[in-house]
Amino acid sequence: MKPLSGILLFIITLALSTATFMFVLDYSIANVSIPYISGDMAVATDQGTYVITSFAVGNAIALPITGWLTKKVGAVKLICLSLIFFTIFSWTCGAAFNFEMLIVSRFLQGLASGPMIPLSQTLLIMSTPPERKNAALAFWSTIVITAPIVGPILGGWISYDYEWPWIFYINIPVGILSVLAIWLILKKRETPREKAPVDWVGLGLLAIGVTCLQFLLDKGEQYDWLNSNLILWCAIISFVSFTFLLVWSLTTNNPLIELKLFKVRTYAISVFYIGIMYAIYFGSVVLVPLWLQTSMNYTSIWAGLAVAPIGIAPFLLGPLMGKAVTRFGTTRLLGICFILFSFACFYTAFFDTDVDIWHVGFSRFLIGCALVFFITPLFSLSMRDVPSERLASATGIFHFVRAMSGGIGTSIFTTMWIRRSAYHHATVGENLTPYSNQTTAYLDKLGELGLQGESGLAQLNVALSQQADVLSINDCSFLMGWIFVVLLLVLPIGREKKGSSGKEIQTSPVGE
Repeated sequence: MKPLSGILLFIITLALSTATFMFVLDYSIANVSIPYISGDMAVATDQGTYVITSFAVGNAIALPITGWLTKKVGAVKLICLSLIFFTIFSWTCGAAFNFEMLIVSRFLQGLASGPMIPLSQTLLIMSTPPERKNAALAFWSTIVITAPIVGPILGGWISYDYEWPWIFYINIPVGILSVLAIWLILKKRETPREKAPVDWVGLGLLAIGVTCLQFLLDKGEQYDWLNSNLILWCAIISFVSFTFLLVWSLTTNNPLIELKLFKVRTYAISVFYIGIMYAIYFGSVVLVPLWLQTSMNYTSIWAGLAVAPIGIAPFLLGPLMGKAVTRFGTTRLLGICFILFSFACFYTAFFDTDVDIWHVGFSRFLIGCALVFFITPLFSLSMRDVPSERLASATGIFHFVRAMSGGIGTSIFTTMWIRRSAYHHATVGENLTPYSNQTTAYLDKLGELGLQGESGLAQLNVALSQQADVLSINDCSFLMGWIFVVLLLVLPIGREKKGSSGKEIQTSPVGE
């Protein structure tokens, strides 16, 4: 069966990319709406974060089993079912009449959405002519990058000016249109189905391991990590579950997760890079808006606008990266990516409390420039040597690593920010004594403003906390920058073999 062309190719590319955008948007849009949801549902803010955790758990369970589900159902039917159930559970999330219903709906929404990103990428590659595969992947990658930037801005605006249920209701028309377009165009291009046996052992180990790991990452700092028996048991159970899952997947005949894909050298290298890079990227994406809102007195909307420039370069230049990958190969482009990432991180590492929104925005713009050379080359590298019949499994595992590394990076860097902030608060505070000229001068200025006694000391502590927070941001940024320097130094290990630069993704059309 021939690849699509003309208007049909444009529509299916738009439909698959829109479905991806809707999912990635929904992953991030709820983050800034937690205070509104918690208040409306009459629960504490720390309980409200289960809205994020439950979605992440469901999604992480479904991602690595996408390949097995594709064999059972077919890629086209599976993505349509995924979109249908995602849309239904988006409605139940918005219509939830209590917190328990919202949490269950978010878990089911995450579970239903698991196959969406891997299959949208797979079907796009398999429906596109060979000479346009990299260009199509570049367009799709641009969508993946811009959605997390739009999410917090849109979520803050909807929650503030309207009502939080609409962050879920906006998925309904998009989901319906995407399903109709995908089914009508690709229903006769269904992938072959197999009677693959159910790996119940692998599924059980995966569900237990992912649930415990996700809870550990989300609640570890709140419960003081391994000093809490609950977090300690989650860590032990998660480690044991993943260890047994690894052994089981390598020894059983029909494993749920095809770990033998890591024998493909380019695929294994790409998974390693996405694990490290996405952890740092997502940690930065979460940390900077959090700092702006909690320490620099930005509203959620202004914090979103401050980090929005991260999407400018990917949006404008992302579609051009297909030709760049074909011409220059992935290693050179990733080298540029690491250089730009490290420069952006080191630039951020010199912020102080007087930093304005323009400098914050410029630092995010630099990261956006780095992302241009990140997503498309890495996605192209990951799919380049994978056989077409194993694409669904490969993309499922790839995006599972991406999703989990995002959670790990967020947990590591938020913990580091909190701990280093406490350290700087203590060390800088040692110099704030009644015998310090700077301290007395600052208190005198506060006294002129009518802040005396305890009020003046409270305001002094606020200023101290702001200084400690920005120094902690500097520490995190320095660490991120040096990690990218190390990645740049080891990059030659993963360079393409001679003659493979820019090699097209070797796949056949859907249904062939």
